[in-house]
Amino acid sequence: MPNARYAYDALTGFARACLAAAGVDAPIAAVVARRVVDADLYGHATHGLALLPRYLKEIAEGATQRRGEIRRVSEKGACLLWDAGMLPGHWVLDQAIQAALRRVPAQGMVSIAVRHSQHIGALQVYLPDLTDVGYLCLLWATDTQVRSVAPFGGLDPVVTSEPIAAGIPTRGTPILIDTTTSLTSNSFVKQVQARGERLPWPALLSADGRVTDDPGALASDPPGTILPLGGMDHGYKGYAIAMLVGAMSLGLSGLGRLSGEKAQGFLLQVIDPDAFAGRDVFLDEMQALADATRAARPIDAARPVRVPGDAALARAARQRREGLHIGADIRAGLDPWARRLGVPFPAPLQD
Repeated sequence: MPNARYAYDALTGFARACLAAAGVDAPIAAVVARRVVDADLYGHATHGLALLPRYLKEIAEGATQRRGEIRRVSEKGACLLWDAGMLPGHWVLDQAIQAALRRVPAQGMVSIAVRHSQHIGALQVYLPDLTDVGYLCLLWATDTQVRSVAPFGGLDPVVTSEPIAAGIPTRGTPILIDTTTSLTSNSFVKQVQARGERLPWPALLSADGRVTDDPGALASDPPGTILPLGGMDHGYKGYAIAMLVGAMSLGLSGLGRLSGEKAQGFLLQVIDPDAFAGRDVFLDEMQALADATRAARPIDAARPVRVPGDAALARAARQRREGLHIGADIRAGLDPWARRLGVPFPAPLQD
C-alpha cells in the first residue's frame, strides 16, 4: 500500500465518522477529528491519524469518555482549575481556549489548569487560534504515568518528553514554538521501530548507558531512556526545563505522578499584550525579531534561516491545496478500525 495524498475535508470526515461510530458525541467528535488531522496538516505525523487507533481503543475500553461535562474545581481571579473527567483531550483543550478567549479581554492574563484529560495531541495546531487574534500563549503538558526520560547523569526513567508550546503573534506570520524537553518523542520512537528502521540520530540511552539510535532500546528490559534536550553533554539544561513543565502541568493541576492514575495534565496561559506595554509595541518588537531571524546569513545558502512555525505553516498551506500525505503504515493501522466501525477510508487524490 503506497503513500498517497488525501483531501483535508475527506480525512476529517473519516475521523469524525469513526469517532461517531464509536459513540462519541457529535460536537466532541467534530473537534477531535479536526485537531487530529490538523496534526498531519502541520507535519506532525506521529500525533495525527497515526494516533486515531489508540484513541478509538481507549474509547472502546472505557478509558476515554464518549460524552460528559468538564467540572470547574475552582476559580480565583484569572486562575481556573478544571477536571476533565477523562474526556477526549483535543475537545477539552479546545474548550479551555474558548474560555480563555472570553476572559482575557477583561482580565489581561488567564491561566487554566486541567487534570484528568485524555491525550491532547500536537500542541502547535492550537496556537493560531490565539495568535491570530493577537494573544501570546503558553501551553505546558505531560502525562502522569509515562516515564521514558532519565535525569541527566542517570539511567532510570523518571519523566517523559515533557512538551511545551508557545504562540507569539507578530505583524505577519506568527512564531509557533512546539518542542519537547527531550531529544525526541515516545511516539516517534515507536513509529520508527514499527517500520523496522533506526532513528535518524542517536537520541536514546541504552539501559547500560550507551548512546544509541536503536529504537528497540526503549522497549528493552530494563528499559533504555530518551536523552534529555542537550544530550550527554548539556542534558542538564533540558532536564531542568522538564521539571518546570511537570510543575506547571501536573503540580498546579493537583493530579500528578503521585496519584497513580493515568491521565494528562496541562496548563494553558493566554496573555493580552494590551495588559502590559501595549499590543502595538509588542507586535513591532516581535516582528523585528522575526525579520532579523529570517535575514540572518545561512550556513547553507539552499537552506534559509526560519522562524519556529514557518515550515509547519507553509506545509499546512501546501497540503490544503495539494492534499495531505498519509503514509502506508498509518493507513494500515487505520484499516482494521475502518472495517470494524463500518467507515470507508476516503479515496486518494489523483495526480
